[in-house]
Amino acid sequence: MEEKARNEQVDYHHPLLRYKIWDIVISPSEAWNPWHYHKEVEVLLLSEGSMQVETVDTVYEMNGRDLLIIGASRLHRTKRTQAVKQIVLQFDMSAQLEPFTKDYAPVLLELSEPLDRLNRILNMNPDMKAKIYGLLMAIYEESSRKEAGFELTISGAFKQLIALMIRHLPLTGRISSADWLRLQPVLDYVDGHYKEPIRIQDVLPFVHLEYHYFIKYFQQHIGMSFVDYLHLRRIKVSERLLLTKPFSIADIGLQSGFPNVTQFIRIFKRYNGCTPSEFRKKRLQLPQGGPDESSSSDE
Repeated sequence: MEEKARNEQVDYHHPLLRYKIWDIVISPSEAWNPWHYHKEVEVLLLSEGSMQVETVDTVYEMNGRDLLIIGASRLHRTKRTQAVKQIVLQFDMSAQLEPFTKDYAPVLLELSEPLDRLNRILNMNPDMKAKIYGLLMAIYEESSRKEAGFELTISGAFKQLIALMIRHLPLTGRISSADWLRLQPVLDYVDGHYKEPIRIQDVLPFVHLEYHYFIKYFQQHIGMSFVDYLHLRRIKVSERLLLTKPFSIADIGLQSGFPNVTQFIRIFKRYNGCTPSEFRKKRLQLPQGGPDESSSSDE
């Protein structure tokens, strides 16, 4: 199996604001474009036409004047059933964090759930959708004209966009800047060592907390247990590998931090409702018995 998904490297329009925005007109096609992902949040603004956007768990239908939010590093692909006119904004969420927004860092940085869940809220809140649509148009126009002070206007629009996200997203509670700084080394350690065995004892030196207090502290501020967080990060890595690498299920489990293939399949199914092989076949539209089958059964 050839690699089917690509990791897009975004060439920012501004090195400090770390965003890219452009308009595009695309002809209709019955074929899906390739799976791809990037570490930036993406907002699609459709002004004319009709298109579908698929993530690993949802297919979105966009028609007429519409918009869609795709979380950072989320695999996605599109199919345009009519000619479309659209504006695409990609931005690095971490570059937008400041003292006021860092209180909401776990939500904005998608530590537990992707920002995609905002799309359900947008569909029930036309006023919010109209406000975000207007903010994107302001960013696009300012970025196109680049008049004196355009950076201030764009920065202000990003602040308003993030404020709308914070106001309308279900929050598990705010996390203070001090708590965020205390937990960030733990999260960084997980991101850097997810392939290795990780025990709670391994991260305790970063926070200087007793074992049982750390368990409660992490749950309170991140919104899930440390073990669930570790599993979630590993599963997200495995989803990407399933669509980008021609490895066996056992090898993908190993590279995602699950040395036991049975445990990998069980936890993957808990998060996705299907086995890794079923996930790969569905998303890559492979025939039964295709080349992704491994000697390790995941049934």
